[in-house]
Amino acid sequence: MKKTIFVTAMCVGLVAMMSARAAEKAENPSLAILSDNKAGASEKVSAIEAYVRSVEKNISSSEREEHMLSPDELKNVTNENWTKIHTYSDGADLKRMKLYPPAGSQRTEEFYYDDGTPVFVFLEANGAGKENHDQNATGDKYYFTDGKLIAATAADGKSIDVKKRRSEKDKREVAERI
Repeated sequence: MKKTIFVTAMCVGLVAMMSARAAEKAENPSLAILSDNKAGASEKVSAIEAYVRSVEKNISSSEREEHMLSPDELKNVTNENWTKIHTYSDGADLKRMKLYPPAGSQRTEEFYYDDGTPVFVFLEANGAGKENHDQNATGDKYYFTDGKLIAATAADGKSIDVKKRRSEKDKREVAERI
């Protein structure tokens, strides 16, 4: 009888542990699909969107740091002047970064990272008054895999032709070098 109770208790414990792991996986979506060459852009975009929702869901437990910037501090990486950056990490890895504009502008940029690599960028025209990501906000969305732009959506919800955008960028870079 004691043996039956023990075995039953062990089975219940294993089921509980497996359920907890399954729930944890559901809360922390995998981005493994991003390295799958057979997966299409829409599948990768869906995985990235699930990842962004997961980061936002857990943002309150993230470590947040605020950095004030001088007007030209990011001049080497952007033409925009930013006054402040909020970074969010899980203690070891940067998960999200939001850049805030100077007075007179409401435009913000949010960057989401996985293992130190950007996977999603959100440009919001009216994001300065919001600390957290607004699921209902409109803005341009850019999706990345291995540092390459795989998909983009304009603020109006229309798809942006990433191949055309890449070729235009290549032309500008060549022109700048000449």
